[in-house]
Amino acid sequence: MNETNTTRPAPYHHGDLRQEAHQQALEIVREHGDTAISLRALAKQLGVSAPALYRHFIDRESLLAELAVTGFEALRERLLAIDSSNPRQALIDIGLVYVSFAQDEPNLYRLMFGGRVLPRGVHPRLDAAGKGAFQVLEDTIARAQHVGYLKPMPLALMTAAAWSLVHGLSQLTIDGHLPVAEAEPQLAEGVLTLLLDGSRNSAQQ
Repeated sequence: MNETNTTRPAPYHHGDLRQEAHQQALEIVREHGDTAISLRALAKQLGVSAPALYRHFIDRESLLAELAVTGFEALRERLLAIDSSNPRQALIDIGLVYVSFAQDEPNLYRLMFGGRVLPRGVHPRLDAAGKGAFQVLEDTIARAQHVGYLKPMPLALMTAAAWSLVHGLSQLTIDGHLPVAEAEPQLAEGVLTLLLDGSRNSAQQ
């Protein structure tokens, strides 16, 4: 009897290995930073072979990119939850939420913006996720300009200035050069209002 053996090997892991690996790697990054990530070590922790894990992540960088995507998606969700009815206050709140996210997820934040580790143009999903978060800020600035809270400068320039401000504030805070929001709650808001110093006063808050 020419019976082909179609019996497949036992499942190499229970549940969803990709999701479990992603979650485990996320916890490692949160606690130790992205330099602690190793696919072989991660496979061992999960009780699977390295080839099994490589089926889902072709290399360490692809896994890190997916973790950064998770970070940008979480940041975007927080930004979208802000009340946008008052564009001026929305801009301040965006900055506060942004800094708060960096304080909550310092190692993930560093990975998200670690261009040396994850250069732009290499991971399309990551580039799209970053753009999605950036778009929330850009849309809010456009509304603020429309009602006169901000000077009618080129939108891209104004958005870049705002992003640079909140990113720099976040980086300085998580690196210990500025107090965290809990210690100095007025600091972040005070710095963020500097962006609005040149705003027109024709519209009321």
